[in-house]
Amino acid sequence: MASSPLIAGLSGHLFWDTPVENVDVERHRRWLVNRVLEKGTWQDWNRLLQLYGKEGVRDAVKSMRSLEKKAFRFACAVLDIEPSDCRCFTNTRSRAGHWNC
Repeated sequence: MASSPLIAGLSGHLFWDTPVENVDVERHRRWLVNRVLEKGTWQDWNRLLQLYGKEGVRDAVKSMRSLEKKAFRFACAVLDIEPSDCRCFTNTRSRAGHWNC
């Protein structure tokens, strides 16, 4: 398992459903980027950039199947991503959810 001291510095609330020592930073990259973008703090964001670099986070965002709208817009603005280049932008749900957010 490829653990990192940087992951230990992330907010504890990001790991409510799994022990932090079970997270492999390479294998679970998209999951971790998603968690930080949707539920992390500014310090978590900065640690994520230290861990993967801007290019690594950009690649993870582009390949995600889903991401909350606000997190998606933030990632596109900060990482200089065209929304149409992202999988979560081109793959939409066939059925709308209950909430109109």
